[in-house]
Amino acid sequence: LLEITMTDGVDRLTKTRVAPPLRKDFRNFNEFEETLKERMKHFIHYMVDGCNVVDKIHARLMPTPLLSCVIDDCIEKGLDVSNGGARYNFTSPQAVGIANLADSLFVLKEFVFDEQNVSFEELNNILDSNFEGNERLRQKVLNLYPKFGNDIDEVDLIAAKWAEEYCRLVFDNVNPRGGSYQPGLYSVSSHVPLGLVVGATPDGRLAKEPLADGGISPMRGRDRNGPTAVLKSVSKLPLILATNGTLLNLKFHPSIFRT
Repeated sequence: LLEITMTDGVDRLTKTRVAPPLRKDFRNFNEFEETLKERMKHFIHYMVDGCNVVDKIHARLMPTPLLSCVIDDCIEKGLDVSNGGARYNFTSPQAVGIANLADSLFVLKEFVFDEQNVSFEELNNILDSNFEGNERLRQKVLNLYPKFGNDIDEVDLIAAKWAEEYCRLVFDNVNPRGGSYQPGLYSVSSHVPLGLVVGATPDGRLAKEPLADGGISPMRGRDRNGPTAVLKSVSKLPLILATNGTLLNLKFHPSIFRT
Protein backbone atom coordinates (compact mmCIF):
# COMPACT_ATOMS: atom_id res chain seq x y z
CA LEU A 1 0.00 0.00 0.00
CA LEU A 2 2.85 2.37 0.79
CA GLU A 3 4.54 1.57 -2.50
CA ILE A 4 1.51 2.09 -4.72
CA THR A 5 0.63 5.29 -2.87
CA MET A 6 4.10 6.60 -3.68
CA THR A 7 4.04 5.43 -7.30
CA ASP A 8 0.39 6.39 -7.90
CA GLY A 9 -0.68 2.81 -8.49
CA VAL A 10 2.31 1.35 -10.35
CA ASP A 11 4.13 -1.76 -9.13
CA ARG A 12 7.71 -0.67 -8.52
CA LEU A 13 9.31 -3.96 -9.64
CA THR A 14 7.24 -4.85 -12.71
CA LYS A 15 6.34 -1.28 -13.74
CA THR A 16 2.75 -2.41 -14.35
CA ARG A 17 -0.28 -0.49 -13.15
CA VAL A 18 -2.04 -2.33 -10.31
CA ALA A 19 -4.35 0.45 -9.09
CA PRO A 20 -6.09 3.47 -10.60
CA PRO A 21 -4.21 6.79 -10.43
CA LEU A 22 -5.13 9.11 -7.57
CA ARG A 23 -2.34 11.65 -7.15
CA LYS A 24 1.43 11.88 -7.19
CA ASP A 25 2.05 15.54 -6.31
CA PHE A 26 2.02 15.65 -2.53
CA ARG A 27 2.56 19.06 -0.99
CA ASN A 28 2.81 17.76 2.57
CA PHE A 29 2.74 14.62 4.69
CA ASN A 30 -0.96 14.96 5.54
CA GLU A 31 -1.89 14.74 1.88
CA PHE A 32 0.18 11.59 1.55
CA GLU A 33 -1.53 9.97 4.54
CA GLU A 34 -4.97 10.87 3.20
CA THR A 35 -4.15 9.15 -0.09
CA LEU A 36 -2.70 6.15 1.73
CA LYS A 37 -6.01 5.81 3.57
CA GLU A 38 -7.90 5.88 0.26
CA ARG A 39 -5.61 3.14 -1.06
CA MET A 40 -6.17 1.05 2.06
CA LYS A 41 -9.95 1.30 1.72
CA HIS A 42 -9.74 0.39 -1.96
CA PHE A 43 -7.62 -2.71 -1.44
CA ILE A 44 -9.43 -3.95 1.66
CA HIS A 45 -12.56 -3.89 -0.49
CA TYR A 46 -10.85 -6.12 -3.06
CA MET A 47 -9.38 -8.34 -0.36
CA VAL A 48 -12.83 -8.93 1.10
CA ASP A 49 -14.30 -9.66 -2.33
CA GLY A 50 -11.54 -12.19 -2.95
CA CYS A 51 -11.97 -13.89 0.42
CA ASN A 52 -15.73 -14.10 -0.06
CA VAL A 53 -15.39 -15.68 -3.51
CA VAL A 54 -13.03 -18.32 -2.09
CA ASP A 55 -15.43 -19.01 0.79
CA LYS A 56 -18.35 -19.55 -1.61
CA ILE A 57 -16.31 -21.91 -3.78
CA HIS A 58 -15.13 -23.90 -0.75
CA ALA A 59 -18.73 -24.32 0.45
CA ARG A 60 -19.89 -25.54 -2.94
CA LEU A 61 -16.95 -27.56 -4.24
CA MET A 62 -14.62 -28.33 -1.32
CA PRO A 63 -16.64 -29.16 1.82
CA THR A 64 -14.79 -30.65 4.79
CA PRO A 65 -17.11 -33.19 6.46
CA LEU A 66 -14.45 -34.70 8.75
CA LEU A 67 -13.49 -31.29 10.11
CA SER A 68 -17.16 -30.41 10.46
CA CYS A 69 -17.68 -33.43 12.72
CA VAL A 70 -15.49 -31.85 15.40
CA ILE A 71 -16.68 -28.24 15.09
CA ASP A 72 -19.49 -27.20 17.44
CA ASP A 73 -22.99 -26.92 15.92
CA CYS A 74 -22.20 -28.33 12.44
CA ILE A 75 -23.84 -31.69 13.12
CA GLU A 76 -26.80 -30.08 14.89
CA LYS A 77 -27.38 -27.72 11.95
CA GLY A 78 -26.60 -30.31 9.30
CA LEU A 79 -24.22 -27.87 7.65
CA ASP A 80 -20.58 -28.13 6.67
CA VAL A 81 -18.17 -25.80 8.45
CA SER A 82 -17.54 -24.08 5.12
CA ASN A 83 -21.25 -23.43 4.68
CA GLY A 84 -22.11 -21.77 7.98
CA GLY A 85 -22.40 -24.80 10.24
CA ALA A 86 -19.95 -23.55 12.85
CA ARG A 87 -21.06 -21.54 15.86
CA TYR A 88 -18.40 -18.93 15.02
CA ASN A 89 -17.91 -17.96 11.38
CA PHE A 90 -15.09 -15.46 11.29
CA THR A 91 -12.99 -14.57 8.28
CA SER A 92 -9.63 -13.32 9.47
CA PRO A 93 -7.13 -11.58 7.17
CA GLN A 94 -3.72 -10.47 8.44
CA ALA A 95 -1.76 -7.26 7.98
CA VAL A 96 1.95 -7.70 7.29
CA GLY A 97 4.73 -5.13 7.47
CA ILE A 98 3.41 -2.69 10.07
CA ALA A 99 6.98 -1.88 11.21
CA ASN A 100 8.13 -1.18 7.65
CA LEU A 101 5.14 1.08 7.11
CA ALA A 102 5.76 3.05 10.30
CA ASP A 103 9.51 3.37 9.72
CA SER A 104 8.94 4.47 6.13
CA LEU A 105 6.23 6.97 6.98
CA PHE A 106 8.47 8.57 9.59
CA VAL A 107 11.25 8.95 7.01
CA LEU A 108 8.79 10.49 4.56
CA LYS A 109 7.51 12.91 7.17
CA GLU A 110 10.87 14.01 8.55
CA PHE A 111 13.47 13.45 5.84
CA VAL A 112 11.33 14.43 2.85
CA PHE A 113 8.49 16.75 3.81
CA ASP A 114 9.76 18.48 6.97
CA GLU A 115 13.51 18.70 6.39
CA GLN A 116 13.29 18.65 2.56
CA ASN A 117 16.56 16.76 2.16
CA VAL A 118 15.23 15.37 -1.12
CA SER A 119 12.00 15.98 -2.99
CA PHE A 120 9.27 13.35 -3.05
CA GLU A 121 9.93 12.79 -6.74
CA GLU A 122 13.66 12.37 -6.15
CA LEU A 123 13.07 9.78 -3.44
CA ASN A 124 10.72 7.88 -5.74
CA ASN A 125 13.43 7.74 -8.40
CA ILE A 126 15.97 6.57 -5.82
CA LEU A 127 13.64 3.77 -4.73
CA ASP A 128 12.97 2.82 -8.38
CA SER A 129 16.72 2.28 -8.78
CA ASN A 130 16.93 0.33 -5.49
CA PHE A 131 19.22 2.98 -3.92
CA GLU A 132 21.86 2.36 -6.60
CA GLY A 133 24.44 5.12 -6.31
CA ASN A 134 22.74 6.39 -3.16
CA GLU A 135 24.13 4.12 -0.45
CA ARG A 136 25.07 7.11 1.73
CA LEU A 137 21.45 8.29 1.67
CA ARG A 138 20.22 4.74 2.40
CA GLN A 139 22.47 4.46 5.42
CA LYS A 140 21.26 7.84 6.63
CA VAL A 141 17.54 6.96 6.57
CA LEU A 142 18.35 3.51 7.93
CA ASN A 143 20.43 4.61 10.91
CA LEU A 144 19.78 8.26 11.76
CA TYR A 145 15.98 8.21 12.00
CA PRO A 146 13.99 6.48 14.80
CA LYS A 147 12.58 3.04 14.09
CA PHE A 148 9.67 1.10 15.55
CA GLY A 149 10.65 -1.12 18.48
CA ASN A 150 12.76 1.32 20.50
CA ASP A 151 10.04 2.91 22.66
CA ILE A 152 10.08 6.15 20.69
CA ASP A 153 6.61 7.65 20.47
CA GLU A 154 7.25 9.55 17.25
CA VAL A 155 7.41 6.37 15.21
CA ASP A 156 5.56 3.92 17.49
CA LEU A 157 2.38 6.00 17.35
CA ILE A 158 2.51 6.01 13.56
CA ALA A 159 2.45 2.20 13.69
CA ALA A 160 -0.45 2.34 16.16
CA LYS A 161 -2.42 4.75 13.99
CA TRP A 162 -2.22 2.63 10.86
CA ALA A 163 -2.74 -0.68 12.65
CA GLU A 164 -5.97 0.79 14.04
CA GLU A 165 -6.99 2.09 10.63
CA TYR A 166 -6.52 -1.36 9.11
CA CYS A 167 -8.42 -3.14 11.87
CA ARG A 168 -11.40 -0.78 11.80
CA LEU A 169 -11.70 -1.00 8.02
CA VAL A 170 -11.63 -4.80 8.18
CA PHE A 171 -14.32 -4.87 10.88
CA ASP A 172 -16.79 -3.21 8.48
CA ASN A 173 -17.28 -6.38 6.42
CA VAL A 174 -19.39 -9.55 6.51
CA ASN A 175 -18.61 -12.93 4.94
CA PRO A 176 -21.00 -15.23 2.97
CA ARG A 177 -21.69 -17.32 6.09
CA GLY A 178 -23.03 -14.27 7.91
CA GLY A 179 -19.91 -14.05 10.03
CA SER A 180 -17.81 -10.99 10.78
CA TYR A 181 -14.31 -10.11 9.64
CA GLN A 182 -11.70 -10.25 12.41
CA PRO A 183 -8.32 -8.60 11.65
CA GLY A 184 -4.99 -10.02 12.73
CA LEU A 185 -1.46 -8.64 12.81
CA TYR A 186 0.86 -11.52 12.03
CA SER A 187 2.83 -12.97 9.16
CA VAL A 188 4.12 -16.37 10.40
CA SER A 189 6.57 -16.73 7.47
CA SER A 190 4.75 -14.79 4.72
CA HIS A 191 6.92 -11.70 5.28
CA VAL A 192 9.58 -13.45 3.18
CA PRO A 193 7.59 -14.16 -0.05
CA LEU A 194 5.65 -10.91 0.33
CA GLY A 195 8.91 -9.01 0.59
CA LEU A 196 9.98 -10.51 -2.74
CA VAL A 197 7.26 -8.52 -4.54
CA VAL A 198 7.86 -5.20 -2.78
CA GLY A 199 10.40 -2.74 -4.14
CA ALA A 200 12.80 -0.64 -2.09
CA THR A 201 11.12 1.31 0.71
CA PRO A 202 11.89 4.69 2.34
CA ASP A 203 13.05 3.03 5.58
CA GLY A 204 16.23 1.85 3.83
CA ARG A 205 15.03 -1.66 3.04
CA LEU A 206 16.25 -2.89 -0.35
CA ALA A 207 13.95 -4.32 -3.01
CA LYS A 208 12.83 -7.93 -2.50
CA GLU A 209 14.21 -8.13 1.05
CA PRO A 210 11.88 -9.71 3.65
CA LEU A 211 9.48 -7.44 5.46
CA ALA A 212 9.43 -7.24 9.26
CA ASP A 213 8.76 -10.69 10.72
CA GLY A 214 6.11 -11.79 13.17
CA GLY A 215 3.56 -9.15 12.36
CA ILE A 216 4.23 -6.67 15.14
CA SER A 217 7.96 -7.32 15.50
CA PRO A 218 10.42 -4.53 14.67
CA MET A 219 12.35 -4.85 11.43
CA ARG A 220 15.37 -7.05 12.06
CA GLY A 221 18.38 -5.19 13.43
CA ARG A 222 16.49 -1.99 14.12
CA ASP A 223 15.50 -2.60 17.75
CA ARG A 224 18.57 -1.33 19.57
CA ASN A 225 17.23 -0.36 22.98
CA GLY A 226 16.68 -3.86 24.33
CA PRO A 227 13.71 -6.25 24.64
CA THR A 228 11.86 -4.09 27.18
CA ALA A 229 11.79 -1.21 24.69
CA VAL A 230 10.36 -3.60 22.08
CA LEU A 231 7.58 -4.63 24.46
CA LYS A 232 6.81 -1.00 25.26
CA SER A 233 6.59 -0.13 21.56
CA VAL A 234 4.31 -3.08 20.90
CA SER A 235 2.11 -2.14 23.88
CA LYS A 236 1.21 1.11 22.08
CA LEU A 237 -0.45 -0.81 19.24
CA PRO A 238 -4.25 -1.26 19.42
CA LEU A 239 -3.87 -4.96 20.21
CA ILE A 240 -7.45 -5.21 21.49
CA LEU A 241 -8.62 -4.53 17.92
CA ALA A 242 -6.50 -7.31 16.38
CA THR A 243 -9.08 -9.92 17.32
CA ASN A 244 -7.58 -12.67 15.20
CA GLY A 245 -4.34 -12.37 17.08
CA THR A 246 -0.88 -10.86 16.84
CA LEU A 247 2.62 -12.25 16.72
CA LEU A 248 5.75 -10.79 18.28
CA ASN A 249 9.09 -12.52 17.89
CA LEU A 250 11.72 -11.72 20.49
CA LYS A 251 15.13 -13.10 19.57
CA PHE A 252 18.02 -13.54 22.00
CA HIS A 253 21.58 -14.63 21.48
CA PRO A 254 22.14 -18.11 23.03
CA SER A 255 24.95 -16.78 25.23
CA ILE A 256 22.37 -14.92 27.33
CA PHE A 257 21.00 -18.23 28.64
CA ARG A 258 24.25 -20.09 29.34
CA THR A 259 24.34 -19.15 33.03
